[in-house]
Amino acid sequence: MRTSMRKRTAAVFTATGILAAGALTAGAGTAAAASPTDVDFWVSDMDSSGSRSVLVVHKGRAVGAAYWEADGDRLKAVDTHADGYGVAAYLGTSPVREASTYGHKSPYTATKGGNLQEGKTYTFWVCFGGNSGQLCSKVYKVKS
Repeated sequence: MRTSMRKRTAAVFTATGILAAGALTAGAGTAAAASPTDVDFWVSDMDSSGSRSVLVVHKGRAVGAAYWEADGDRLKAVDTHADGYGVAAYLGTSPVREASTYGHKSPYTATKGGNLQEGKTYTFWVCFGGNSGQLCSKVYKVKS
């Protein structure tokens, strides 16, 4: 009787593992299929104040932008095109500062502010997509 109970327990754990792995694989395939493709990020040089901007280009069309404004310590994400995707801008503070247009109808601008120590260097990056997948730019340096 001990042997049969052990075999049943092992079979239940094996079946559960197979189902869980299948669900994770199916979910990953769905998310990957919904990610945007053919996205470029055109970045400006950092200006003397420490500000920078990134233009988001999807399939050859400018569809949004992200800005770090050192004067005022503002992060902005702008979605200008109703294509089902959004723009999110990030600043490498602790915790990470985010301005996102995800979930809003375009045109839409999201702004996130807050005072930061002057003259400090931070990282800044931009993502394009949505909850089911996104593509992100390289990480750039900015100053407060």
